[in-house]
Order: sequence, then structure tokens, then C-alpha cells
Amino acid sequence: MSMWSAIVLIVMAAMAGEAWRHHVKARSSGSNKQDVERLEQRIAELETELRDRIETLERIVTDDKVDLKRQFDHLDKTG
Repeated sequence: MSMWSAIVLIVMAAMAGEAWRHHVKARSSGSNKQDVERLEQRIAELETELRDRIETLERIVTDDKVDLKRQFDHLDKTG
């Protein structure tokens, strides 16, 4: 084996080792299925909460002023 062949083999082995190390690192640091499911559940909860808030705001805006005043008075008494 010539010196240049040995150098090429060493460089290729080093590159393969680095590629394997990056592959293992990327696989272990990736998000797992449980994290993704937990985030999807949290997003669904936030979406439901935002829909409720929007419906409340729409109801307040479209109600009569008398009913709105009554609701504010009720909030003042309870708060």
C-alpha cells in the first residue's frame, strides 16, 4: 500500500466516523412522538380557549347596551 492510499483511507475513515457521529447526535436530539403529541394537545387547548374568548367578545359587541350594562354591573359586584 502506498502512502497516498493510506492517507486516502484515513481521511475516508475519519469522514465516515464524523458522519456516523452526526447521525447518532441528530437521531438522539430529535423530538420524539410524545413531545409532538403534547404540543398538539396544548395547541388544541389554546385554540378552544381562543374560540371561547372570541365568542364572548362577539356576544358583548352584538348585545344591546342595556344587557351590556347589566353584565358590567354584575362583573363589578362579583369582582
